[in-house]
Formats: sequence, C-alpha cells, structure tokens
Amino acid sequence: MADGWKEVVERSRLVPPPRQTVRLAVESHFTQSQGFQLSLSRLTAAHLPQEVSEGEQNVNYQLRVTLFDRNHQQFFGKTWKSRPQRMKNNKISFNEVLYFHTSLRLPSTVVVLELVSLSPRPDGSQHALGRGFTLLELFTNRPEAQAADGDRR
Repeated sequence: MADGWKEVVERSRLVPPPRQTVRLAVESHFTQSQGFQLSLSRLTAAHLPQEVSEGEQNVNYQLRVTLFDRNHQQFFGKTWKSRPQRMKNNKISFNEVLYFHTSLRLPSTVVVLELVSLSPRPDGSQHALGRGFTLLELFTNRPEAQAADGDRR
C-alpha cells in the first residue's frame, strides 16, 4: 500500500478536457482516437541571449508539449517534457520523437510547444522560465486541408 499514493498522484495529474468539449466531440462524431508522431530535432533560438552572465552557466532548455482547447482556453491531458539540453551556437538539439493520441478531433484542439529555460536554485530546485511557444493545429474544418493517412505535416 506504500506505493499506492504514487498511483493516485499520477492519475490526478491528468487534467480532463471541459465537459462541453467532450459533448461537442460526441455530437460531431469526432471521438475516434487519432494518433500522432511529433519528431523534435533541433531548435534555433536566435531570440535568446548568447552571453552567459554570472549564475547562468548551468542553464538548460526543455521543450514541453501540451494539448490545448482554444474555445475554452484550457489545457488538458498530460504535459510531455523533453530531457534538459544545453544551447550551442543559438541551437538546441533535442532529437526526440513524441507519440500521442486524442479522441477530441475538433478544430479547437491544438498542440502547444513551449521552450523553457531551467536554472538551478540554491536550494537544489530548478527555476523554469518560459522563453517562447508555438501552436500546431491538428484538425481543421476545411476538407482540403485534412491530412491523408501517412501524410507528414
């Protein structure tokens, strides 16, 4: 039973989508689960300073990926986090492949990719600071923009 609390915490970390979104997906027959593969290789971060000031020598960078419902302005699901990486010549190499799926196949469902800097604190914890983000649209109302099976976007 000592390990039971870990399972409860992990299950509780999942944020469910708003009920209205689930109802809309069911009514629209968009509830069949859709799988995705997201390949993350290298990020060019020209907007970040290259000069390392005192105390910032140990800064690492991490990508975080979360599903977001634009209609309800709410994140849902679990946030995926890459391994922390260092920046070299304005570039950060991640070389990771992320697999995920969602049954909420609505145009309002997007993927948010966020770049976060991680700086060590004196107490051993890390200070996370958002450095930028982008949105990836997964679904659309336009039939001509729907990706065929196996298409890459």
